[in-house]
Amino acid sequence: MRKDKDIYIKMYNHEKGNIDEILIDDVIEIIILSQCPIDFNIEALKANAIIARTNLVRKMKIFGGEGSSYHRGCDICNGEHFLGEDILEKYKSLSENNLKKIREVIKSTKNLIITVNNKPIDARFHDVCGGSTENSENVIGTKSFYLRRVLCDYCKNAPNIQNKVEMDIEELSKRLNVKFSTINSTENIDIENFIQNIDRDQLGRVSKIKIGDKEFAGIDIKNELGIDSTRFSIIPKTISIKTKGKGDGLGVCQWGANEMANLGKSYEEILQYYYTGVKIKEIEKPCINKPLKGRIFMIDPGHGGSSSQDIIGINGLREKDVVLDTAKILKEELEKYSGKVILTRGSDEYITLNQRVKIANEIRPDFFISLHLNSYHNPSINGCEIYHYKNDRDSINLALCIMNSISQNTDIINRGVKLADFFMLREVRVSALHIELEYLTNPDIEKKLMEKEFLQKIAESIVKGIIQYYKY
Repeated sequence: MRKDKDIYIKMYNHEKGNIDEILIDDVIEIIILSQCPIDFNIEALKANAIIARTNLVRKMKIFGGEGSSYHRGCDICNGEHFLGEDILEKYKSLSENNLKKIREVIKSTKNLIITVNNKPIDARFHDVCGGSTENSENVIGTKSFYLRRVLCDYCKNAPNIQNKVEMDIEELSKRLNVKFSTINSTENIDIENFIQNIDRDQLGRVSKIKIGDKEFAGIDIKNELGIDSTRFSIIPKTISIKTKGKGDGLGVCQWGANEMANLGKSYEEILQYYYTGVKIKEIEKPCINKPLKGRIFMIDPGHGGSSSQDIIGINGLREKDVVLDTAKILKEELEKYSGKVILTRGSDEYITLNQRVKIANEIRPDFFISLHLNSYHNPSINGCEIYHYKNDRDSINLALCIMNSISQNTDIINRGVKLADFFMLREVRVSALHIELEYLTNPDIEKKLMEKEFLQKIAESIVKGIIQYYKY
């Protein structure tokens, strides 16, 4: 029998060819073994249990994640790297004491995840940072304010703090897809601090050369090394690459976390040290009556104020007034389902595009939705268009859900989900939509837009689309 606080994850089973619902804690028992050694300090293991749960919840569709990339309708599959055969073998060979240890770790951190703005973070981790972690933009090309560089002296005695790989030039050229020029015996090949300051006479013979910390005459090198001539070049055949640390340096340094735990730090202190500005909190299961609980929406009624430059219908109806009325109704409807809503303007006031972007980037809602009305020189044109920015998959999927809902629940024509490079779509750093609700230049549509019942139906349709998006 399921307990109220139990969370189940949908996993595609390759062997059976079906989707199993599995207690998330049972999956975490195995995942921990792919993240760190079982003999880590109990507080470091707790931190890893929370990391694992955070990353699973972030993937789960029921919590707004993308789910499995390969199997529609499920969250993960049993072919994931963290559920590989080697990890399963480790799990099966656990002693009774270690299995008990893992289960106690999971029980004591039940349903805890790492969040920013009530959303699970991308809980990155690596083996050994070697002195400092890394900023996200230097690794994945995207700036994340919780994945910031922190100094870490805790991992200095980790087993992987220093390493060395030797590789011949041929393998190096293949792996990097580079070509080295053909070197003849009279070319100078400087390798700083090893071979440098090579002097040759007019005929190409080495007169002087510095190797390491000593300077030699060319004839001495010939005699000491037993080579054929003083016309020579020294070319590396094998490269030795020395490393400090192990991994990409993002997020938690595992061996650093373990040493912090050994020094008496709790799992909260460990996680809040390596992830900047996060909160550790209990995940709330979605409620059928509150499907938008924990979701933050910013609704942007376009235009406003005396500098509005909005569209005015043939009967005098103004775009800025219609979208404000719609936004207020939309706010009420979203709040019925426990969504949190912020309006960029709540009255007929002028707010610049830059101000709207600034508000959105400070609050970082789940979605930013800007409402507008369209115009065209042909007064018979009508319908709804929704715009998104580039390849934002979340925005595209939400746009499709909203458009389907509007066309199904109203008589508004579906004019498509489209790509646009509008300023706010480009500058707002969260998933964003620009919705042209209808054409105000159509006199029949203008009359409809004067009716509160019509605006109510539009707002309700948008909310149904949003709920459908979060349902999958």
